[in-house]
Amino acid sequence: MQKVSPKWARGGLVLVCGRCFKERIPEEDPEVAERIGDFHLRNWLKERLKQDGYWGEIRAISTSCMDVCARGRVTVCIEPAAGEGTVMVLDPLGDREELYRTIVARLGSGE
Repeated sequence: MQKVSPKWARGGLVLVCGRCFKERIPEEDPEVAERIGDFHLRNWLKERLKQDGYWGEIRAISTSCMDVCARGRVTVCIEPAAGEGTVMVLDPLGDREELYRTIVARLGSGE
């Protein structure tokens, strides 16, 4: 076993439930799935973090179910390298900008 020090240890991780997009929303709320279309929150966050220079320090990754489900919503956990995490359910389109601002405020050093 080898201990490593990843870049995101300075900032943290954003965990995005992949099951919400792939299974739950399409099965339970087809009208929400139609509105969302092919948008995927994790991919959007990754591109946005790269664009603004935070990728590496902050990583957005897909997870399996976190068992905090809400109809038509996606579960996201902001897990800082130090401190307490935050779990929320949100509208992946309507709340994405507010989520992004929260992530950068909690995890970004701006370096």
